[in-house]
Amino acid sequence: MDAPVPRRRGSSQPTAPPFLPLAFRFGASFGLLVLHLSLPSPVEGSLPGNAVYLAGLTLFFLEAAWEGARFQAALGAPFGTPSLPWVRANLLLDLALVVFLIAFQGVDQERFATLYIFPVLASAFYLSMPEIVGMGILSSAVHIGAVMGFASGVLPAFGLSGSEADPDPSRKAFVLAFATLQVFGATLVVMLIRRSMESLRRTLNESEAAADDLSALHRRVVESLFSGLITTDLEGRVTSANPAAEVILMRPLPAGLPLSELLPADLAQGRTQPHERRFECALRTPSGTEKLVGGNVAPVRSAEGGQVGFLLLFQDLTEIKALEERTRLSEKLAAVGELSSGLAHELRNPLASILGCVQILKGQGQNQAMLERVLGILGRESERVSAILTRFLDYARQDALKLESLWLPTLIRELRESWDTDARNREVTLEVGPIPERWVSGDSLSVHQVFTNLLSNARKALGESGVRRLTLGFEEGEGVITATVADSGRGMNAEQLGRLFVPFAGFFEEGTGLGMSLVYQFTRRMGWDIRVQSEPGRGTAVSLDMPAAPPPSAAGDGQDRLAGATPPASFPPSEGASP
Repeated sequence: MDAPVPRRRGSSQPTAPPFLPLAFRFGASFGLLVLHLSLPSPVEGSLPGNAVYLAGLTLFFLEAAWEGARFQAALGAPFGTPSLPWVRANLLLDLALVVFLIAFQGVDQERFATLYIFPVLASAFYLSMPEIVGMGILSSAVHIGAVMGFASGVLPAFGLSGSEADPDPSRKAFVLAFATLQVFGATLVVMLIRRSMESLRRTLNESEAAADDLSALHRRVVESLFSGLITTDLEGRVTSANPAAEVILMRPLPAGLPLSELLPADLAQGRTQPHERRFECALRTPSGTEKLVGGNVAPVRSAEGGQVGFLLLFQDLTEIKALEERTRLSEKLAAVGELSSGLAHELRNPLASILGCVQILKGQGQNQAMLERVLGILGRESERVSAILTRFLDYARQDALKLESLWLPTLIRELRESWDTDARNREVTLEVGPIPERWVSGDSLSVHQVFTNLLSNARKALGESGVRRLTLGFEEGEGVITATVADSGRGMNAEQLGRLFVPFAGFFEEGTGLGMSLVYQFTRRMGWDIRVQSEPGRGTAVSLDMPAAPPPSAAGDGQDRLAGATPPASFPPSEGASP
């Protein structure tokens, strides 16, 4: 009978498990043959059928060797798994070898009946459940037939088996029962093993399918990225790259290519910086094109947590940077246009008044009272134009501020004096809370302008109705002093709050619309924080977080007269309303 040549397995299974029935038959026949030839006979004289026993073992060994040679030639392994028909034939040959061995050693020896377990166990790996049960029944039936055949004399004496070997019927019943129990017990165990193997195989197949799906998804995701993705080893040699990386760098990226040939920056110095970091670099492609490439480089770690390489995720920033530059220029031009429009709007009204006065002065016969009135209007509108231009220049230029330690009580005293001397504030009550005796960091002139503009805006928000009262309160925190200017005026809606610091976006008829823009600019440049809370009809509160500062050195006393850098010996209470 020719053994069918098994199918050659793929390279993904280079170490397939050996075919157990053939391996058992090859090893058992060779070992028994050697033992029988080398060990003396347990009885005197020659056993009946001794030559047949040696010839049988030799045939079993030669058949197994021949089959192994075929597998070696076809598969490169001597014990490859054949097709299912030949699996069944091998199991039958194993059963025949077991029966042949037990018949020679004595069928009445219960210790040899254990050998029937081998064909039954081997069947669990290759046969279906009904076939496994059939192999157990066949093994038990063969053993019973052998015992009964030798006991009845139907089979001639062979080795230690014969009709006179053990005439006790109870002994034979025990041997048969013990052997049958062993075979069927092994069959039950084998069925459980097979069921577990099938469950494990299903689970393994499902896991392999899920792994294949996940691998395919990962491959599709990587290949679908518009960003370049490159992985390298610790020496900076490329291990993988997606198609987008080759498109961006305009060259193929084979494995092993040094990263230094792709990007001018040495990005593989992450051993001292184990965290993700950003990079940008300019490079020249093989076609001579200049490109700006930017992205992130991060370490690649193994399952144990050790670093095994680097991952680069990058994009072509050339067009993006050009677009950003064009957008930045457009924003600057838009800002200039908005400022120009606001400035023109603010200047149009006083210039119209000035032109009207000029037309009146050109006329004849104007009396003295009219002339004085026209000249007064000219002077007032000219001052208004000058104020608008001065404020605009204050907003536009970025003069360096001189940050120093300022004594807060002195600052508030000077602010209060300025408030009290302004005739526009006589109908408004300013309540000043307890002033912390602390030093704050700021520029004295800018600080004065900030508080003056806030109080001026708060006064304008009060209007003419209701209680006209403003509050200036203070709160000490850790490393910061918070000053809050609050009014009970008309408040602002969300749209007005969004445009509060926009130049020329004032909401009052009086003023230039640059006051809050200057406040924001000065606070930002001094390192202060500003917060605004307002609701329509409920007033507005503006809070300034002023960083605390250490007392100034003695060398700076000569330049602090304006802000009173040295605290006075006595300071009058600042609470209460202006007179």
